[in-house]
Amino acid sequence: MRSSLLKGHGWVIFLVLLSLGSLTAELVNRRFQMPDLEVYQKAAVRLLNGEELYRSAEEDPYEHYVFKYSPPAALLFIPVAAAGFQTSRILYWTLLTFLLGSVLFNVKHLFAGTRGMNRHISLSLTLAMLSVGTHFFRELHLGQVNLLLLGMYLFALRLMLDQKHIPAGLLLSASLFIKPFALIFLPLLLLTGRFREILWIFVFSIVLFFTPLLFYRDLQTFFGLYASWMNELLLELGSKQELMAEGNLTIFSVVYRYTPLSQLIPQGFPLMLYQLVLLFLTGLLILWHLYLRKSEEGFSRMYIVLTAMIPLLAYTSYNAFIFVLPLLAFLMLKFREMNHVSKGLFIAGCLMTGGNIYDLVGKEFFDQLWSISIYTWGAIALLTVVFINWKKFPVSAPEGKGPSGG
Repeated sequence: MRSSLLKGHGWVIFLVLLSLGSLTAELVNRRFQMPDLEVYQKAAVRLLNGEELYRSAEEDPYEHYVFKYSPPAALLFIPVAAAGFQTSRILYWTLLTFLLGSVLFNVKHLFAGTRGMNRHISLSLTLAMLSVGTHFFRELHLGQVNLLLLGMYLFALRLMLDQKHIPAGLLLSASLFIKPFALIFLPLLLLTGRFREILWIFVFSIVLFFTPLLFYRDLQTFFGLYASWMNELLLELGSKQELMAEGNLTIFSVVYRYTPLSQLIPQGFPLMLYQLVLLFLTGLLILWHLYLRKSEEGFSRMYIVLTAMIPLLAYTSYNAFIFVLPLLAFLMLKFREMNHVSKGLFIAGCLMTGGNIYDLVGKEFFDQLWSISIYTWGAIALLTVVFINWKKFPVSAPEGKGPSGG
Protein backbone atom coordinates (compact mmCIF):
# COMPACT_ATOMS: atom_id res chain seq x y z
CA MET A 1 0.00 0.00 0.00
CA ARG A 2 2.84 2.36 0.86
CA SER A 3 4.48 1.58 -2.49
CA SER A 4 1.21 2.37 -4.29
CA LEU A 5 0.93 5.69 -2.46
CA LEU A 6 4.45 6.73 -3.40
CA LYS A 7 3.93 5.63 -6.99
CA GLY A 8 0.89 7.85 -7.46
CA HIS A 9 1.68 10.79 -5.20
CA GLY A 10 5.45 10.94 -5.03
CA TRP A 11 5.28 14.36 -6.69
CA VAL A 12 3.35 15.72 -3.68
CA ILE A 13 5.98 14.40 -1.28
CA PHE A 14 8.69 15.93 -3.47
CA LEU A 15 6.88 19.29 -3.48
CA VAL A 16 6.59 19.32 0.31
CA LEU A 17 10.26 18.40 0.74
CA LEU A 18 11.26 21.03 -1.83
CA SER A 19 9.31 23.72 -0.03
CA LEU A 20 10.55 22.73 3.42
CA GLY A 21 14.14 22.52 2.18
CA SER A 22 13.90 25.98 0.64
CA LEU A 23 12.38 27.40 3.82
CA THR A 24 15.14 25.84 5.92
CA ALA A 25 17.80 27.32 3.63
CA GLU A 26 16.16 30.77 3.88
CA LEU A 27 16.11 30.57 7.68
CA VAL A 28 19.69 29.30 7.97
CA ASN A 29 20.98 31.99 5.62
CA ARG A 30 18.79 34.65 7.28
CA ARG A 31 17.16 35.49 3.95
CA PHE A 32 13.57 34.76 4.97
CA GLN A 33 12.34 38.27 4.21
CA MET A 34 9.64 38.24 1.50
CA PRO A 35 10.01 41.98 0.76
CA ASP A 36 7.22 42.04 -1.83
CA LEU A 37 4.80 40.48 0.63
CA GLU A 38 5.65 43.27 3.07
CA VAL A 39 4.74 45.78 0.37
CA TYR A 40 1.32 44.17 -0.02
CA GLN A 41 0.84 44.07 3.74
CA LYS A 42 1.69 47.76 4.12
CA ALA A 43 -0.71 48.61 1.31
CA ALA A 44 -3.51 46.65 3.02
CA VAL A 45 -2.87 48.44 6.33
CA ARG A 46 -2.92 51.82 4.61
CA LEU A 47 -6.13 50.91 2.81
CA LEU A 48 -7.79 49.95 6.11
CA ASN A 49 -6.70 53.30 7.59
CA GLY A 50 -7.81 55.29 4.54
CA GLU A 51 -4.25 56.46 3.86
CA GLU A 52 -2.40 57.19 0.61
CA LEU A 53 -1.31 53.97 -1.09
CA TYR A 54 1.10 55.26 -3.70
CA ARG A 55 4.28 56.73 -2.30
CA SER A 56 7.71 56.93 -3.86
CA ALA A 57 10.67 55.17 -2.29
CA GLU A 58 12.10 58.56 -1.25
CA GLU A 59 8.92 59.44 0.66
CA ASP A 60 8.77 56.18 2.56
CA PRO A 61 11.11 55.05 5.35
CA TYR A 62 10.91 51.52 3.96
CA GLU A 63 13.09 51.97 0.91
CA HIS A 64 11.58 49.10 -1.07
CA TYR A 65 7.99 50.20 -0.59
CA VAL A 66 6.54 51.16 -3.95
CA PHE A 67 3.02 49.79 -4.37
CA LYS A 68 2.19 49.49 -8.09
CA TYR A 69 -1.06 47.57 -8.15
CA SER A 70 -4.65 48.82 -8.15
CA PRO A 71 -6.45 49.94 -4.97
CA PRO A 72 -8.68 46.81 -4.90
CA ALA A 73 -5.50 44.68 -4.99
CA ALA A 74 -4.62 46.04 -1.56
CA LEU A 75 -8.05 44.87 -0.38
CA LEU A 76 -7.17 41.30 -1.35
CA PHE A 77 -4.19 41.34 1.03
CA ILE A 78 -6.12 42.38 4.14
CA PRO A 79 -5.86 38.78 5.50
CA VAL A 80 -2.07 39.16 5.29
CA ALA A 81 -2.22 42.38 7.27
CA ALA A 82 -4.53 40.82 9.87
CA ALA A 83 -2.18 37.90 10.48
CA GLY A 84 0.85 40.11 11.17
CA PHE A 85 3.97 40.02 9.06
CA GLN A 86 5.87 37.27 10.87
CA THR A 87 2.94 34.86 10.73
CA SER A 88 1.86 35.95 7.25
CA ARG A 89 5.24 35.01 5.77
CA ILE A 90 4.76 31.39 6.86
CA LEU A 91 1.14 31.42 5.70
CA TYR A 92 1.98 32.92 2.32
CA TRP A 93 4.88 30.50 1.83
CA THR A 94 2.46 27.64 2.55
CA LEU A 95 -0.13 29.14 0.19
CA LEU A 96 2.37 29.43 -2.68
CA THR A 97 3.45 25.83 -2.13
CA PHE A 98 -0.17 24.70 -2.17
CA LEU A 99 -0.84 26.74 -5.32
CA LEU A 100 2.06 25.12 -7.17
CA GLY A 101 0.64 21.73 -6.28
CA SER A 102 -2.89 22.77 -7.27
CA VAL A 103 -1.70 24.00 -10.68
CA LEU A 104 -0.05 20.64 -11.37
CA PHE A 105 -3.07 18.71 -10.10
CA ASN A 106 -5.41 20.77 -12.28
CA VAL A 107 -3.24 20.09 -15.34
CA LYS A 108 -3.43 16.39 -14.58
CA HIS A 109 -7.22 16.60 -14.17
CA LEU A 110 -7.66 18.54 -17.41
CA PHE A 111 -5.41 16.49 -19.67
CA ALA A 112 -5.24 13.05 -18.06
CA GLY A 113 -8.43 13.14 -16.03
CA THR A 114 -9.70 9.67 -16.94
CA ARG A 115 -6.50 8.05 -15.72
CA GLY A 116 -5.65 7.49 -12.08
CA MET A 117 -2.41 8.75 -10.62
CA ASN A 118 0.46 6.49 -11.68
CA ARG A 119 4.24 6.57 -11.81
CA HIS A 120 4.35 8.19 -15.25
CA ILE A 121 2.04 11.05 -14.25
CA SER A 122 3.80 11.55 -10.93
CA LEU A 123 7.21 11.66 -12.63
CA SER A 124 5.89 14.08 -15.27
CA LEU A 125 4.58 16.48 -12.63
CA THR A 126 7.81 16.24 -10.64
CA LEU A 127 9.95 17.03 -13.69
CA ALA A 128 7.66 19.93 -14.60
CA MET A 129 8.12 21.25 -11.08
CA LEU A 130 11.89 21.00 -11.36
CA SER A 131 11.87 22.76 -14.71
CA VAL A 132 10.43 25.92 -13.15
CA GLY A 133 12.31 25.48 -9.88
CA THR A 134 14.31 28.69 -10.24
CA HIS A 135 11.11 30.71 -10.70
CA PHE A 136 9.38 28.94 -7.81
CA PHE A 137 12.28 29.72 -5.48
CA ARG A 138 12.17 33.35 -6.57
CA GLU A 139 8.44 33.57 -5.89
CA LEU A 140 8.97 32.13 -2.41
CA HIS A 141 11.96 34.32 -1.58
CA LEU A 142 10.33 37.58 -2.64
CA GLY A 143 6.73 36.69 -1.80
CA GLN A 144 5.50 37.69 -5.24
CA VAL A 145 2.09 37.28 -6.91
CA ASN A 146 2.83 35.45 -10.18
CA LEU A 147 2.16 32.01 -8.70
CA LEU A 148 -0.92 33.38 -6.94
CA LEU A 149 -2.23 34.58 -10.30
CA LEU A 150 -1.35 31.30 -11.99
CA GLY A 151 -3.32 29.39 -9.37
CA MET A 152 -6.29 31.70 -9.91
CA TYR A 153 -6.14 31.20 -13.70
CA LEU A 154 -6.11 27.40 -13.51
CA PHE A 155 -8.82 27.26 -10.88
CA ALA A 156 -10.94 29.59 -13.02
CA LEU A 157 -10.44 27.24 -15.97
CA ARG A 158 -11.68 24.28 -13.91
CA LEU A 159 -14.70 26.30 -12.82
CA MET A 160 -15.53 27.27 -16.41
CA LEU A 161 -15.39 23.66 -17.55
CA ASP A 162 -17.73 22.75 -14.69
CA GLN A 163 -20.16 25.48 -15.86
CA LYS A 164 -19.59 27.52 -12.67
CA HIS A 165 -19.65 30.86 -14.45
CA ILE A 166 -20.02 33.18 -11.44
CA PRO A 167 -17.00 32.06 -9.35
CA ALA A 168 -14.89 31.80 -12.52
CA GLY A 169 -15.79 35.39 -13.39
CA LEU A 170 -15.00 36.51 -9.85
CA LEU A 171 -11.55 34.88 -9.89
CA LEU A 172 -10.55 36.33 -13.26
CA SER A 173 -11.93 39.74 -12.32
CA ALA A 174 -10.01 39.79 -9.04
CA SER A 175 -6.83 38.77 -10.84
CA LEU A 176 -7.16 41.74 -13.20
CA PHE A 177 -6.85 44.14 -10.28
CA ILE A 178 -3.55 42.53 -9.24
CA LYS A 179 -2.07 42.40 -12.74
CA PRO A 180 -4.10 42.78 -15.96
CA PHE A 181 -2.60 39.62 -17.50
CA ALA A 182 -5.99 37.85 -17.59
CA LEU A 183 -7.08 40.21 -20.39
CA ILE A 184 -5.25 37.78 -22.67
CA PHE A 185 -8.09 35.28 -22.11
CA LEU A 186 -10.93 37.59 -23.16
CA PRO A 187 -10.58 37.03 -26.95
CA LEU A 188 -10.56 33.28 -26.33
CA LEU A 189 -13.70 33.52 -24.18
CA LEU A 190 -15.38 35.63 -26.86
CA LEU A 191 -14.41 33.37 -29.75
CA THR A 192 -15.58 30.24 -27.92
CA GLY A 193 -18.90 31.77 -26.92
CA ARG A 194 -18.30 31.94 -23.18
CA PHE A 195 -20.39 35.08 -22.79
CA ARG A 196 -21.55 34.31 -19.25
CA GLU A 197 -17.99 34.34 -17.98
CA ILE A 198 -17.35 37.64 -19.79
CA LEU A 199 -20.53 39.10 -18.24
CA TRP A 200 -19.53 38.11 -14.72
CA ILE A 201 -15.98 39.38 -15.21
CA PHE A 202 -17.49 42.73 -16.18
CA VAL A 203 -19.95 42.76 -13.25
CA PHE A 204 -17.36 41.84 -10.63
CA SER A 205 -14.87 44.32 -12.09
CA ILE A 206 -17.37 47.13 -11.50
CA VAL A 207 -18.04 45.92 -7.96
CA LEU A 208 -14.35 45.60 -7.11
CA PHE A 209 -13.60 48.98 -8.65
CA PHE A 210 -15.84 50.67 -6.07
CA THR A 211 -14.84 48.57 -3.03
CA PRO A 212 -12.23 51.13 -1.84
CA LEU A 213 -15.20 53.43 -1.09
CA LEU A 214 -15.58 51.34 2.06
CA PHE A 215 -12.39 52.96 3.32
CA TYR A 216 -12.25 56.24 1.37
CA ARG A 217 -15.68 57.82 1.87
CA ASP A 218 -14.79 61.07 0.13
CA LEU A 219 -15.27 60.77 -3.66
CA GLN A 220 -12.44 63.20 -4.39
CA THR A 221 -10.06 61.08 -2.35
CA PHE A 222 -11.41 57.92 -3.98
CA PHE A 223 -10.87 59.12 -7.52
CA GLY A 224 -7.55 60.66 -6.50
CA LEU A 225 -6.48 57.18 -5.45
CA TYR A 226 -7.12 55.85 -8.95
CA ALA A 227 -5.39 58.89 -10.46
CA SER A 228 -2.30 58.03 -8.39
CA TRP A 229 -2.51 54.44 -9.57
CA MET A 230 -2.72 55.51 -13.22
CA ASN A 231 0.30 57.74 -12.69
CA GLU A 232 2.18 54.78 -11.21
CA LEU A 233 1.21 52.66 -14.23
CA LEU A 234 2.38 55.33 -16.66
CA LEU A 235 5.73 55.57 -14.86
CA GLU A 236 6.06 51.78 -14.96
CA LEU A 237 5.16 51.56 -18.64
CA GLY A 238 7.42 54.47 -19.51
CA SER A 239 10.40 52.69 -17.99
CA LYS A 240 9.71 49.51 -20.01
CA GLN A 241 9.54 50.73 -23.59
CA GLU A 242 13.15 50.07 -24.56
CA LEU A 243 13.06 47.11 -26.92
CA MET A 244 16.84 46.85 -27.04
CA ALA A 245 17.15 46.35 -23.27
CA GLU A 246 18.52 42.94 -22.24
CA GLY A 247 15.93 42.74 -19.46
CA ASN A 248 13.12 43.03 -22.01
CA LEU A 249 12.20 39.37 -22.48
CA THR A 250 9.09 39.97 -24.58
CA ILE A 251 8.73 38.55 -28.07
CA PHE A 252 8.53 42.13 -29.34
CA SER A 253 12.05 42.77 -28.08
CA VAL A 254 13.54 39.45 -29.23
CA VAL A 255 12.18 39.74 -32.79
CA TYR A 256 13.30 43.38 -32.92
CA ARG A 257 16.80 42.65 -31.64
CA TYR A 258 17.55 39.54 -33.68
CA THR A 259 16.23 40.68 -37.05
CA PRO A 260 17.02 43.64 -39.34
CA LEU A 261 13.93 45.36 -37.90
CA SER A 262 16.13 47.12 -35.33
CA GLN A 263 17.79 48.97 -38.23
CA LEU A 264 14.62 49.53 -40.24
CA ILE A 265 12.04 50.70 -37.68
CA PRO A 266 12.64 54.08 -36.05
CA GLN A 267 11.55 55.06 -32.55
CA GLY A 268 8.14 56.54 -31.85
CA PHE A 269 4.89 55.61 -33.59
CA PRO A 270 6.48 53.16 -36.11
CA LEU A 271 7.86 51.15 -33.19
CA MET A 272 4.44 51.05 -31.53
CA LEU A 273 2.87 50.04 -34.84
CA TYR A 274 5.39 47.20 -35.19
CA GLN A 275 4.37 45.82 -31.78
CA LEU A 276 0.67 46.02 -32.69
CA VAL A 277 1.29 44.19 -35.99
CA LEU A 278 3.26 41.43 -34.23
CA LEU A 279 0.50 41.10 -31.65
CA PHE A 280 -2.07 40.85 -34.48
CA LEU A 281 -0.04 38.13 -36.22
CA THR A 282 0.18 36.22 -32.95
CA GLY A 283 -3.59 36.43 -32.65
CA LEU A 284 -3.96 35.08 -36.19
CA LEU A 285 -1.83 32.08 -35.24
CA ILE A 286 -4.19 31.36 -32.37
CA LEU A 287 -7.21 31.69 -34.65
CA TRP A 288 -5.60 29.30 -37.11
CA HIS A 289 -5.26 26.61 -34.48
CA LEU A 290 -8.71 27.22 -33.08
CA TYR A 291 -10.64 27.23 -36.32
CA LEU A 292 -8.82 26.74 -39.62
CA ARG A 293 -7.29 23.47 -38.50
CA LYS A 294 -10.60 22.30 -37.04
CA SER A 295 -8.91 20.94 -33.95
CA GLU A 296 -11.02 18.59 -31.84
CA GLU A 297 -9.49 20.06 -28.78
CA GLY A 298 -9.23 23.78 -28.28
CA PHE A 299 -10.30 25.67 -25.22
CA SER A 300 -8.28 24.16 -22.36
CA ARG A 301 -5.12 23.69 -24.38
CA MET A 302 -5.31 27.15 -25.91
CA TYR A 303 -5.97 28.56 -22.42
CA ILE A 304 -2.67 27.20 -21.11
CA VAL A 305 -0.93 28.29 -24.32
CA LEU A 306 -2.13 31.85 -23.68
CA THR A 307 -1.01 31.55 -20.06
CA ALA A 308 2.48 30.57 -21.24
CA MET A 309 2.51 33.58 -23.58
CA ILE A 310 2.00 36.12 -20.78
CA PRO A 311 5.74 36.74 -20.14
CA LEU A 312 6.28 36.98 -23.91
CA LEU A 313 3.79 39.81 -24.22
CA ALA A 314 4.24 41.68 -20.93
CA TYR A 315 7.56 43.27 -19.94
CA THR A 316 8.03 41.87 -16.45
CA SER A 317 10.57 40.00 -14.31
CA TYR A 318 12.10 36.72 -15.47
CA ASN A 319 10.39 34.70 -12.76
CA ALA A 320 7.09 35.46 -14.56
CA PHE A 321 8.11 32.55 -16.77
CA ILE A 322 6.54 30.38 -14.09
CA PHE A 323 3.42 30.95 -16.24
CA VAL A 324 4.75 28.30 -18.64
CA LEU A 325 4.26 25.64 -15.94
CA PRO A 326 0.82 24.36 -17.10
CA LEU A 327 2.02 24.03 -20.71
CA LEU A 328 5.24 22.43 -19.56
CA ALA A 329 3.38 19.90 -17.39
CA PHE A 330 1.00 19.13 -20.28
CA LEU A 331 3.94 18.44 -22.60
CA MET A 332 5.58 16.27 -19.94
CA LEU A 333 2.43 14.13 -19.89
CA LYS A 334 2.57 13.90 -23.71
CA PHE A 335 6.32 13.31 -23.95
CA ARG A 336 5.99 9.65 -25.01
CA GLU A 337 3.87 10.67 -28.00
CA MET A 338 6.44 13.09 -29.45
CA ASN A 339 8.90 12.25 -32.21
CA HIS A 340 12.64 12.65 -31.64
CA VAL A 341 12.76 16.20 -32.98
CA SER A 342 9.94 17.36 -30.71
CA LYS A 343 11.48 15.59 -27.73
CA GLY A 344 14.82 17.32 -28.32
CA LEU A 345 13.17 20.71 -28.74
CA PHE A 346 11.08 20.13 -25.62
CA ILE A 347 14.09 19.21 -23.48
CA ALA A 348 15.94 22.29 -24.75
CA GLY A 349 12.89 24.41 -23.92
CA CYS A 350 12.79 23.05 -20.36
CA LEU A 351 16.47 23.79 -19.82
CA MET A 352 16.25 27.29 -21.28
CA THR A 353 13.03 28.26 -19.50
CA GLY A 354 13.99 27.28 -15.99
CA GLY A 355 17.21 25.30 -15.91
CA ASN A 356 19.66 28.24 -16.13
CA ILE A 357 19.90 28.82 -12.39
CA TYR A 358 22.41 31.51 -11.40
CA ASP A 359 24.14 29.45 -8.70
CA LEU A 360 24.33 26.42 -10.99
CA VAL A 361 25.96 27.96 -14.06
CA GLY A 362 27.84 30.86 -12.44
CA LYS A 363 27.51 34.61 -12.84
CA GLU A 364 29.50 35.02 -16.05
CA PHE A 365 27.68 32.31 -17.98
CA PHE A 366 24.31 33.36 -16.54
CA ASP A 367 24.93 36.93 -17.72
CA GLN A 368 25.58 35.60 -21.22
CA LEU A 369 22.36 33.59 -21.13
CA TRP A 370 20.48 36.62 -19.85
CA SER A 371 21.87 38.84 -22.60
CA ILE A 372 20.38 36.58 -25.30
CA SER A 373 16.96 36.34 -23.56
CA ILE A 374 17.36 32.65 -22.83
CA TYR A 375 14.02 32.37 -21.02
CA THR A 376 12.19 33.78 -24.03
CA TRP A 377 13.76 31.25 -26.38
CA GLY A 378 12.81 28.47 -23.97
CA ALA A 379 9.17 29.53 -23.93
CA ILE A 380 9.18 29.82 -27.74
CA ALA A 381 10.57 26.28 -27.97
CA LEU A 382 7.78 24.92 -25.77
CA LEU A 383 5.12 26.76 -27.76
CA THR A 384 6.62 25.43 -31.00
CA VAL A 385 6.38 21.86 -29.68
CA VAL A 386 2.71 22.18 -28.75
CA PHE A 387 1.76 23.82 -32.05
CA ILE A 388 3.55 21.36 -34.34
CA ASN A 389 2.00 18.45 -32.42
CA TRP A 390 -1.43 20.07 -32.00
CA LYS A 391 -3.43 17.42 -33.83
CA LYS A 392 -1.14 14.54 -32.94
CA PHE A 393 -1.82 14.61 -29.21
CA PRO A 394 -4.99 12.61 -28.49
CA VAL A 395 -7.98 14.02 -26.65
CA SER A 396 -8.12 13.16 -22.95
CA ALA A 397 -11.49 14.05 -21.45
CA PRO A 398 -11.27 15.32 -17.87
CA GLU A 399 -13.32 13.96 -15.05
CA GLY A 400 -16.34 15.98 -14.04
CA LYS A 401 -18.70 18.13 -16.07
CA GLY A 402 -18.03 20.43 -18.99
CA PRO A 403 -16.43 20.13 -22.42
CA SER A 404 -13.32 18.21 -23.23
CA GLY A 405 -10.28 19.52 -21.46
CA GLY A 406 -7.82 18.81 -24.24
